[in-house]
Order: sequence, then C-alpha cells, then structure tokens
Amino acid sequence: MSKEPTLIEAHNLTVVYGRKPALWNVDFEIPGKQVIGIMGPNGSGKSTLLKSIMGVVEPTSGFTKVYDQDIDDVRDRISYVPQRQDIDWDFPASVWDVVSMGRFAQRGLFKRLNKEDQDIIAQSLDKVGMLSFSKRQISQLSGGQQQRVFLARALAQQGELFLMDEPFAGVDISTEEMIIDLLKEMKEEGKTLVIVHHDLHTAQSYFDWLVLLNTRLVASGPVSEVFNDKTLSDTYGGKLTTMSKITQVLENKEFPIRHK
Repeated sequence: MSKEPTLIEAHNLTVVYGRKPALWNVDFEIPGKQVIGIMGPNGSGKSTLLKSIMGVVEPTSGFTKVYDQDIDDVRDRISYVPQRQDIDWDFPASVWDVVSMGRFAQRGLFKRLNKEDQDIIAQSLDKVGMLSFSKRQISQLSGGQQQRVFLARALAQQGELFLMDEPFAGVDISTEEMIIDLLKEMKEEGKTLVIVHHDLHTAQSYFDWLVLLNTRLVASGPVSEVFNDKTLSDTYGGKLTTMSKITQVLENKEFPIRHK
C-alpha cells in the first residue's frame, strides 16, 4: 500500500457530555484515499468522533483538522451519512427531494438546480438502485432503501471525503453488498471513506485502515498491523476499566471541563 498524506488528524481530542466522557485525549492521523473503519464497543465514542470531525459536536478540549484546515473551510469537500436513527423519517419528502439536498449543499440553499444538477441526482440514485423510487416518500421505504437514499444524497454532493455512521446497520444482504461495491468504486476514484462499523467479522475484508476506540484511542493503522488479539482485547475487553478510571479523574476534578 502506497503511503498517502494525512487527511484527518485529531490532537488531544476530548468530548465530555455533562461529566460523562465520550472521547478522552484522542490523537491520530488518517491517510487519504483509503477505506477506513472506526470500531469499538457500544458507547466507545465512535459516532462522537465522526461528529467531532464534522464540527457537529464541539470538543471539550483538543481539536481535529481535515486537509490540514478547519472543518468550516473544507466542508464543501465532505459528505456525511448519519445514522438512520438520527433521521426523522416521517418528514414529508420524496426520494428525489432528499437526494437533491446533496446538490443544495454544493450550490447553496437558494440557488436553482440546473440540468447538470438534475443529471447528477439521477446518476446518484441509479448507482444505488433507487432511481425508480424517485417519487416515493422516504417514510414508505424499507430500512435498506432508506440507507441507499442517503448514500445517494452523499454521492450527489460529489465530495472527496465521505463520513458514514453505521451504513450497514439494519440493511439487507443485497444492500450491504451494493454498499461494498460502491465503496470499492469510490476508492478507485480517489475518494476517502471513513466508516463507523461494528462487525469484527467483516473488518479485514472491508477496510484498509482501522481506528480502534475504547473512549481512548487503542490503535490506529493499517488493518494488517492493528487487527490482532491484543488490540481487540484492549478495545473490547477493557471498557469498564477504562471508563471507571476516566470517571474517577472527572470526579476528582483533575480535568478542566470547558463550558460554553
């Protein structure tokens, strides 16, 4: 694997909700043009890390950079696919409307979409097998179909970096296979894909690089180097010990919590 320059970096990244740590003093650098998995047990900070990179969550301390810049300066280069559970699926919008939002992210909310935009929306839907569902309300779709629509929205943004939070959760086998084929195609086009994932059985075949979290960073590196018994034991076996240590630090007020 050729060495790619750093695309995402985190330094001393800590996120505390109330007095409960979600991420604690996380440091890493991630290369571009890879398929990168973020893995760890439930409550280990995976989604919080993605939201911190996107600027949705403000760190308690530390920072992240993308393309060596602040997120607000490169947001147009990034596509984000949230967890399905974070979406209001009862919102009255058609499949076409949802995917169109990816173009508004590029053009601006009040710009009229032109033929090029319409073509990109249609191509994005076609890539995920949902073009024939364009007029369907999103609330009428299955879980797998809904996930395909949000992938199409991300494709329509035509970003360079894709952040995906559990894209395989609750989808059928055909949708999962479609997503994997799409990820491979996007990587070949020079895209970078960062994916929150939970299935250890597929990690080695899906990803080039892994970030293993247990509130703290356990490991970050090529799958061939970090996917082993020790790192997996540290990631999935020491959750309670790690949490109790960090909670004790907070209770002893050894860490300054920054309030807005």
